[in-house]
Amino acid sequence: MLLLFYVGCLTLVIMVLSPVEIPLGEQLAIKVFELPTFDSTAKEKELNNMAEYLKKAAELDSIGKAQEKRLAAIEDSLSRLNAEALAQATANKEMQTQKERQEKIGEIKQAIEYPDSTNYVLDPFFKSLQDLSKNPNLIRVVHYGDSQVEGDRITEYLRSRLQSRFGGCGVGIVPMVEKQAFRNTLASDESDNWNKFAVYGVNASKAGRPYGLLGAYYRFAAPLEKDSTSDAHYKAWLRLKDAGNGGKTDRSTQIENFKILYNSSKSELATTIKIESQGKNSKDTTFKYKLEQQEAKGELAVFEQVIESKFKKMHIAFDSESGSEIYGMALDCNTGIAIDNVALRGSAGIEFTKMNKDFLRQHIKQLNVKLLILQFGVNVVPSPAKDYGFYERLLTKQLRFLKSLAPDLCILVVGVSDMAHKSGTQYVSYSNIPKIREAQRKAAFKTGCAFWDLYEAMGGEGAMRSWVQSKPSLAGKDYTHFNARGARVVGEMLYEALMKSYDEYKLREGSVLP
Repeated sequence: MLLLFYVGCLTLVIMVLSPVEIPLGEQLAIKVFELPTFDSTAKEKELNNMAEYLKKAAELDSIGKAQEKRLAAIEDSLSRLNAEALAQATANKEMQTQKERQEKIGEIKQAIEYPDSTNYVLDPFFKSLQDLSKNPNLIRVVHYGDSQVEGDRITEYLRSRLQSRFGGCGVGIVPMVEKQAFRNTLASDESDNWNKFAVYGVNASKAGRPYGLLGAYYRFAAPLEKDSTSDAHYKAWLRLKDAGNGGKTDRSTQIENFKILYNSSKSELATTIKIESQGKNSKDTTFKYKLEQQEAKGELAVFEQVIESKFKKMHIAFDSESGSEIYGMALDCNTGIAIDNVALRGSAGIEFTKMNKDFLRQHIKQLNVKLLILQFGVNVVPSPAKDYGFYERLLTKQLRFLKSLAPDLCILVVGVSDMAHKSGTQYVSYSNIPKIREAQRKAAFKTGCAFWDLYEAMGGEGAMRSWVQSKPSLAGKDYTHFNARGARVVGEMLYEALMKSYDEYKLREGSVLP
């Protein structure tokens, strides 16, 4: 029986691997299964670029086992740290600092362009990045844009990638009122007596006022009336909470350093901060502080306090006898990189010169801002013009103004994205986009700024139609704005372009690449 079994198995193997017909005699043959033949030299199918970026963006949600262990260790230790022990936190600064995580950047979709083919205009920023490992401190990047970046889109992913490599945590500076958009990882609500005064938009306030980095300042209104149960103090509050969309390694609600940017020249400003923490052995904590009063208006004060927590909720209350101006709150780490998302809805990026230069310069210096990213253009596209020399001149003026704020301040201009409108039964790209892009590029190069061509990175003419109609889609049905997936793709392309230039900088400086 065993012999018959072996003979049967051998016969079956021969039938599968042999030619189509097996002769068993002069007039007998068995026709068997024939395997299809494959051309081993055939060209492999070309990968879809957008699918490749989506896959990479998903994979990058996990930043490696070593980073995961570090974050878990920080989370376990936060509850044991005394948040008010500033001296102890300073002593432990070296322990908290993350060494640069080495990463090799391969071929990129779209490289950063530089004036006159000289790739040195971002070197001061790159030097600041490289120095973080040797001289731990906190450097800041401010990402300005129109509604294309609203809700922390694009910025959120760029922040996550840069903080993973260079260290840092938190979402950076947040406004006191954020009505238009919902951040993916940080939700907010506030008392209804906040008033916003912005340099941009339909109801823009007067030029020359002390607008901060957010292009706005905030005041809380006076009490409606005095009675026996209420004092005459001005009071307001803001509540932040984890939106629950981040993973275990998400840094958005992890902070080590809390700042309030303000001016209170008329009276003392008091604040109460209540924190509901996450993680093992977490406990609720309350901090009460009296902020220093300023001698005059137009002077930026930065209240800074070590508050180490991965918070679930944070409630910040303000109390003042005669009102104060608030320019935002910063949720940061002590070291690494902070990246602020500043969405100027409806803006074309031409309002910066309306801001008080000296006051803005104070923000740049005190908050150690090293790079500005300007991403505008979608509000220029719907108004066609034969020539966009006027926009080039306006943008050039803004860039010169911003460059004058600090000698080592770097600026990266991100070109306008593709947009489409309906023509007959098809969606086609606006024909004026290449002209607007060229105006932006010329303005950047005239003022010693770098330029990144988002239109070309997307795929050029017709790209937005493809992004909307791809499965899954990368942009909304308005054929203008990226959705969350598309924003991640753009964030990844921008990150890789920046890091490619950073690697080139390290080569020029003689640093050893991984």
